[in-house]
Amino acid sequence: MVPRGRRIWIVAAAIAAVVACGTAAEPEPQSSAPRPTSTPIKATAPAPAPLSEWQKRGATEVPPADLQAISLEGIQVVNQTNGAVSDDDARAWAGAVLRAINFEQWAVSRNQDQFLLRSGLSSAPRTVFQPDLVDIDAARKASSRIEYTHKVFRRMVLRPVPDAMKTTFTQQLAVWKPYAFYLDAIGPATKRVTDAGGRQTTQTVLQAGQAGHELVGGELVHDPLMGDIFAFASDWDCVAPAGRQKLAPLCNP
Repeated sequence: MVPRGRRIWIVAAAIAAVVACGTAAEPEPQSSAPRPTSTPIKATAPAPAPLSEWQKRGATEVPPADLQAISLEGIQVVNQTNGAVSDDDARAWAGAVLRAINFEQWAVSRNQDQFLLRSGLSSAPRTVFQPDLVDIDAARKASSRIEYTHKVFRRMVLRPVPDAMKTTFTQQLAVWKPYAFYLDAIGPATKRVTDAGGRQTTQTVLQAGQAGHELVGGELVHDPLMGDIFAFASDWDCVAPAGRQKLAPLCNP
């Protein structure tokens, strides 16, 4: 069992052929992102920053401001920390997860792989964003672009992660954090590939109603550019029986 990204996407055959050669591993880029905060901070809209500041995070363009906008409407946030985290903070953390996903999806659609690696969206970016990085590399080589639509989140359940599970996380090159969200998610989810000639192909990743549950570990970060985000430290498949068994009860519905 290995951690998986929030979307393990099916790569089009023409693009996958380009990836088959593989690329050499690179040293982990140093992030200029701020360190995670020790206590939750209320979400605030950061002031607009010039391109030069985003370039320090690996971006080649300024992300659109509407990535900040998130809504928990229709999503049940369940706090199972027995008071260690307040209900208000649990909701704030859940919103921060959605905001981080917005920035991740933007990065994929704009071939911003260095932003994924250096922005601070993850403390283990090469593990958490591995599917995204593969797609970006393939899209760049094929002069294509990829756009994701994420799954439908029904519940976001905040759970404490026992210290005893640290080895389970580190063995898979993820980072253990004391809290994780169980994402009760279903399809539909799609991936749209636009080739160099402007032709588009939409692939169904999850059929409507198909289960796509995950366990996403991390912590709240108050970022001066992106706002409050949940910096992903791990991402596990809770659909496969092996995953549910290994991570029970964290992966239990």
